[in-house]
Amino acid sequence: MRSRFPPQRISRGTGNLPVLVRQSAVRLTALLLAVASAFAATPDPAKKITYEDDVLPIFRDNCLKCHNPDKLKGDLDLTSFSSAIKGGGSGATLNAGDPEGSQLYRSIVHSDEPNMPPNAKLSDANIAIIRQWIEGGLLQGVNSKAIAANKPAQDLALKSVSIGKPDGPPPMPSDLPLDPVIHANRAAALSALASSPWAPLVALAAPHQLVLYNTSDLEFIGVLPFPEGLPCDAKFSRNGKLLLASGGRGGHSGDVVVWDIATGERVITVGDQFDSVLAADLSADQQWIALGGPDRVLKIYRTKDGALEHRIKKHTEWVTAIEFSPDSKYLASGDRNGGLVLWEADTGQELFNLTGHKAAITAVTWRADSAMFASASEDGTIKFWKASDGSALRSIPAHAGGALAARFTHDGRIASCGRDNKVQIWDAAGKNVRSLPFSGDLPNRVTFSDDGGKVIASDYKGSVYVWEARTGKLLGELDSAPPPVRERVAQGSQRIAKLEAELKQAVAAQAAATAESKAAGAALDAARKALADARGALTAQGGIVIKASEQLAADPGNKAAEQQLAAARALVEAYPAKISALQKDVSTRAQQATAATKKATDARLAVDDAQAKVSAAKTSLARWQSAAQRTPAPRPVRKVSLR
Repeated sequence: MRSRFPPQRISRGTGNLPVLVRQSAVRLTALLLAVASAFAATPDPAKKITYEDDVLPIFRDNCLKCHNPDKLKGDLDLTSFSSAIKGGGSGATLNAGDPEGSQLYRSIVHSDEPNMPPNAKLSDANIAIIRQWIEGGLLQGVNSKAIAANKPAQDLALKSVSIGKPDGPPPMPSDLPLDPVIHANRAAALSALASSPWAPLVALAAPHQLVLYNTSDLEFIGVLPFPEGLPCDAKFSRNGKLLLASGGRGGHSGDVVVWDIATGERVITVGDQFDSVLAADLSADQQWIALGGPDRVLKIYRTKDGALEHRIKKHTEWVTAIEFSPDSKYLASGDRNGGLVLWEADTGQELFNLTGHKAAITAVTWRADSAMFASASEDGTIKFWKASDGSALRSIPAHAGGALAARFTHDGRIASCGRDNKVQIWDAAGKNVRSLPFSGDLPNRVTFSDDGGKVIASDYKGSVYVWEARTGKLLGELDSAPPPVRERVAQGSQRIAKLEAELKQAVAAQAAATAESKAAGAALDAARKALADARGALTAQGGIVIKASEQLAADPGNKAAEQQLAAARALVEAYPAKISALQKDVSTRAQQATAATKKATDARLAVDDAQAKVSAAKTSLARWQSAAQRTPAPRPVRKVSLR
């Protein structure tokens, strides 16, 4: 076979390979390496990047020398999935779905201090793998479930925040899940109760969910799932657009979650604690989230990136109550030892250590002007404090045995409840305004509705009561353990049948009452006619007496006139007793007619009320039927038995 290359171009020192072939091979090899490197730097987007298969080898080669259990630089351990997700001393360093929002990623690409590794930079291929791992939800293994993306609430502090009532209609949920996460055979004691400051909306903190109701008509709105465990505290933002809940699983984990009320979307989750978060709040300017719990540490996180800003060791017992002032200037926190501290919100600087309580702090609540706040305690008192200098303004012995909750409303009144089985309203001066008619178990949580017109309280059996604040009238109850949609449809049909039967009875009672009223009216008319006739007859006999007397005066011997006069005088003398009896009969008949008329009116109102209940029940049933049709295969609802 003839060579395509001239003989002089053959080099025997290269195994008879032509020089050009050798040079081309070198170029081709370099090209292939470059292409391979390019492909390596761009992981296959369809491939699941996991910690165990892809990320741990990178950490092992580059990071574990400084980030292992024996050498925790920055308190960060990357040797296991759980410790990597946990983060370091400043909190979580990985934010699922958001590489730029993850401190670990920013350190790896050297866009943020500290640089990792400190004296070098990972290859583009390794950085791309870690980025895809974060974007994919921080999978542990190929069969793991992605961690829900924790979208940092960067817009919370950046957008305009109104402390007072926001413009436009009050924020209300539009399309929340109607099926509960858990449906218990009976309700459990609420761990938190919160009402929106500007909308007719109240949130009941039940296991694994927050249950929302409209306080105008007491209608169920939906649930916000809280898979973290039991919500221990709940608060609306000062503008009513966000809802915060803290909690978790005791001795295991704890978090603070914030939702957008209008959409039900989670906007940020912070904490990642090793125990349940007992108390938390969001500052009015929405820059800070403060939390506390059994670890006795007050922590303040930035909403901008979810990072821990302040870690304050001051409390000597569990932190049980936390609330920012409405102007975001102060933060008050209380503990299980009766400790109460006022802080500067943005710096975490202690302003005043407030002494006076002799037992656990159960609540702190701020007046709308931020000039004063109140603290409730198991020592039975509610104390009022001046924010500017920390001075004690007054103390009221609110509840014998212990005050369990207290809440300001816009006009300065306070609702409270305690171990004396009382739910009470106090005016701005600390004077008791009203004790509400409470007949439930021990009341443990209380709040006002947005307009201050209603008081809502729960007890240790999970019952939730709603009263009219002005009169103390009980308006209804809320179900903190709502049934699934399909059960509501069945219950709605049964309720309508029951209400229609009650309506039928009310209509029959109205007919009987109307007939009785007509009969009583006719009897009254007859009695009045008899009285009028008797009075007329008396007048007539009086006329006869006068006429007969005149005849006798003119003709003294007129026997007929004498007889007529005697008979008329006898009748005139008898009529007063008869008229008196008829007057009494008219009075009795009038009372009977009035009572019958009232009874008929009440019966008509009862029919109207029964018809309204039937109409409302039918509207509610239609809503649940529509919801059931929209979800032909509803998600399973965990049914639990509470003994």
